[in-house]
Amino acid sequence: MKEEKYIESVAGKRNPFRVPEGYFDNFATQMMAQLPEQKPLEDEPKPHAKSVWLRPVYYAAACVCALFICTAAYLAFSDVAAQSEGFVASYEMPDTSFDEVMDFSMADNSDIYACLSDY
Repeated sequence: MKEEKYIESVAGKRNPFRVPEGYFDNFATQMMAQLPEQKPLEDEPKPHAKSVWLRPVYYAAACVCALFICTAAYLAFSDVAAQSEGFVASYEMPDTSFDEVMDFSMADNSDIYACLSDY
């Protein structure tokens, strides 16, 4: 409040901003004269609408591609699984290593019989 009174005492209440006489009388015509010329909207070519009837064709093509990729992935991974299963089933442990494991684990005859009876 004290600052406002100080400013009024120094500068006064007079408004320093003024509009020249007749400024807004020709304002619109002067502004339109400064704008660049534009073509009428009728002369511009209309954008082509995308054809809606092609969408089902695109969807069908995408489904065929997805089906192809899924089938290829399934076949690739099923071959890997079949090869790994065949490898495990065909692998046989030599008898010498079984004896060494049993000796190392300090299994007695009852433990060995229990182990072999599971198969």
